[in-house]
Amino acid sequence: MLRTKDIQEFKDYLSSGRWEEDFDYRTNDGQAEMLDFIEALFELCELADEILTKKLYKNMMGE
Repeated sequence: MLRTKDIQEFKDYLSSGRWEEDFDYRTNDGQAEMLDFIEALFELCELADEILTKKLYKNMMGE
């Protein structure tokens, strides 16, 4: 399970510009790995959104 602290640290890493700086210094394989991680993060967010939407919808319907 991810900890809130880990998510916040990654958010700070992205917003600080360090991710872009690190990306520029990586080899092609390293860059691909970084992009794969971001893609997996997007997929995770989509899944979380889907699950939460279903849960909230059920709660609104009184189920």
